[in-house]
Amino acid sequence: MKQDHTVHIYKADKRKKTGERLVSTAVWQNRDTAEMAREIRELQYELWPVSQGFRIEFHPTMKTVKNLMSGECIVIAYDTPRSCDPSTELYWTM
Repeated sequence: MKQDHTVHIYKADKRKKTGERLVSTAVWQNRDTAEMAREIRELQYELWPVSQGFRIEFHPTMKTVKNLMSGECIVIAYDTPRSCDPSTELYWTM
């Protein structure tokens, strides 16, 4: 199924608490997971090599969750905090 994916590129950086810093974020549109994995592999060989401390990850930009109260399916961003996600009890108790 083709959908939008968000790509995050990180670089190893010992000055940061997590040990890496975010270099770039981009949204790639209308791709399936296999296409994304293939293109990420190519990027890691050409532009962002692992040997130089780069790491690339991707996620579907949107996800479908079920509203806890109404039972309807809704679409939210993949990085929505729990307090803003209507499929969690935390959302309804705040």
